[in-house]
Amino acid sequence: MIVELTENEIGKRIDVAISDLVPSLSRTKVQKLIKDGKISSNGYTILDSSKKIIIPAHISIDNSELSEDYEIIPEDIKLDIVYEDEYIIVINKPAGLVCHPAPGHRNGTLVNALAYHFKNNLSDLGGKYRPGIIHRLDKDTSGLMMVAKSNEAHMEFAQLFANEKGNLIKRKYICFVFGYPNPQKGKIETCITRNPRNRQIFITHPTCGKTATTLYSTIRTQYFSFFIAISQVMCELLTGRTHQIRVHMQHIGCNIIGDPFYGKSKISNVYPEIIKSIHRQALHSSFLEFFH
Repeated sequence: MIVELTENEIGKRIDVAISDLVPSLSRTKVQKLIKDGKISSNGYTILDSSKKIIIPAHISIDNSELSEDYEIIPEDIKLDIVYEDEYIIVINKPAGLVCHPAPGHRNGTLVNALAYHFKNNLSDLGGKYRPGIIHRLDKDTSGLMMVAKSNEAHMEFAQLFANEKGNLIKRKYICFVFGYPNPQKGKIETCITRNPRNRQIFITHPTCGKTATTLYSTIRTQYFSFFIAISQVMCELLTGRTHQIRVHMQHIGCNIIGDPFYGKSKISNVYPEIIKSIHRQALHSSFLEFFH
């Protein structure tokens, strides 16, 4: 949706102006859209709903959402279940599988598969469209992911993933990156916040955002020349921020191969065969240990 702000709106708050021009959007709804990074002007995401308009502008609004009458359709999608009891399920999610329905991915998701295999035997704390979902993996990240059957289990394990009960859960990922970490092992501690120019991706920041900590160790490195290499790295999450490993690998100059947002590298053009053979980010959730 495109909204034109004219001279009549100059001096108004951005949220007030948009809600006045689009009656279907309340001021509260506009504020939420801004918070979610779905309103932009000239390619720049609007970050503050209280800002006042100083010049006429064209505003782009992404108001795509699942309709209220949307129902999850159970689908017979094969699941690789590696552990199951009366409380939880641990699956090995394949790359390319979206975790739950959303605009653009209404069907063919993990939730559709869970609805088929487990029917109503899933927690509902995550809401109508996320039954059983405690935590998520990105669409193109593969590996171990936990699903809750009961609300009690959902609540308890959600607290573990939020790191509110101490170090009672361990998550380790394998990734392949450009270059090699220096030093070969260590701890990355930064704040992570949304990129102000593109709210879909994240950046590190010295003070702004949420604290994020990743332990990493280099498993092996393949050298192609004195300065060109690819490394296999193990990363352990001590916090669980969105895109954390992808952002932290970029932060130390070792972008994950195949990552469309964070995987670009100044020397990636010297690996044409490898780049062409990897069609998604080379990141896999390989290890999940928890106190049950």
